Amino acid sequence: QMAALQGAGGAQAEMMTQLLGGIMAQAFGGKSSPTLRSLLAGKPATVVSPGTNLRDTGLVMTDARKAALVVEDDEVVGIFGFKDMMSRAIAKELPLELTAVSSVMTPNPESVTPDTTVLEALQIMHDNRFLTLPVCEADGSVVGLVGVMDLVYGAGGADGWRSIFDSAMDLADDGTETASLQSASLQSVNRTIDTSKSASKSKKKDDRTVSKLRPKKPMIAGVEDDVLSVCQMLSNKRGDAALITGVNGGLAGIITDTDITRRVVAKHLDPASTGVSEVMTANPTCVAMSDSAMDALGTMVDNHFRHLPVVDDSGAVVGLLDIAKCLSLIHI
Repeated sequence: QMAALQGAGGAQAEMMTQLLGGIMAQAFGGKSSPTLRSLLAGKPATVVSPGTNLRDTGLVMTDARKAALVVEDDEVVGIFGFKDMMSRAIAKELPLELTAVSSVMTPNPESVTPDTTVLEALQIMHDNRFLTLPVCEADGSVVGLVGVMDLVYGAGGADGWRSIFDSAMDLADDGTETASLQSASLQSVNRTIDTSKSASKSKKKDDRTVSKLRPKKPMIAGVEDDVLSVCQMLSNKRGDAALITGVNGGLAGIITDTDITRRVVAKHLDPASTGVSEVMTANPTCVAMSDSAMDALGTMVDNHFRHLPVVDDSGAVVGLLDIAKCLSLIHI
C-alpha cells in the first residue's frame, strides 16, 4: 500500500513540478523538492503506546503540536489526531484517564518512507484527504509524522508558496489553458501558451478575490455555549473548527480541534462546565469575501494559520478558509 501511495503521488508530483517549472525551482531555491527525511531531521516523533490513556496522549500532542503515533514493538499500529480527540473522546464524554488510546485510534494508518519528497507527500495527502502522514523506514521503524503545514514550510516557506499559489491561480483563471493541460502534454502546452494571455493575467491578479477560493460554509456557535456542546456540534457535522459569534451576531472568536486538546484536555478543564469563550482565540484575524485571494493565502502561510474566517462587507460571518483545501489549487 505504501508503494502504491508513493507511486501515485510521484506521478502527479512530477506533473506538478513540470507545470510550475521555474516557480517551483524558485520556491526550493533552485534545488529539487526536499525529502521528508531532511524535513524531520532531529525532530522527535510523537509516540505513545497502545495503553497510554487519552489525557497523557493529549499532553504528548500538546507538547509537540502534532498528532500521536501509537507504536507497539517498534511498529506503528495506529494514529490519533486532534480531530479524533474532539470527536471520538470529548464529544462522547469518555473518561480521559480511563480510556486507552488504542480504543479510539485509527488503526494501521498508511505511511510513507522518509525518501518521499515533499511534493509527493502533498499529493498523497490531497488524493487521500489525509491531514497527517506517518513516516517510517522500510523496516517499519518510526521516523516521525508530517502535517499539512509542515509540508508548506518544508517547501519554500511563505515566499515560495505565495509564488506557487499565484501561478496555480493563473492557470485556474484561464479556462482554455486548463482544458489544454488535461488533453495535451505539458511540453506542448508550454510551447503554445499565448503571450497575450500572460499579459492579460497580470490584470486578473488584482481582481481575484477570496470568493475564488470557495470558502467552506462556517460552523457557528455562540459565546454562551460550553465546550462540550461545541465539540458535539462539530463532531455531528464532521467539522474541525467553529466560528464563535457574540450577542450582536458579529465574529467574536474561533476554536479548532487543536485548541480543544491544548486548552481543555491538557489543562484538565471540564468541557461541560467550561465556556467556549474561555478557550477560544478571541477577535481572530479575518478577511472579507471581496479581499485579495493572494493576500488571504499570504496571511495564512505567514502566520501558520490553518483556518481563516471570512466575513462579508457588512462584517457578517459567511465562510471559513482551510489551508488544506486551498492547497488543492496546485493539484492538477
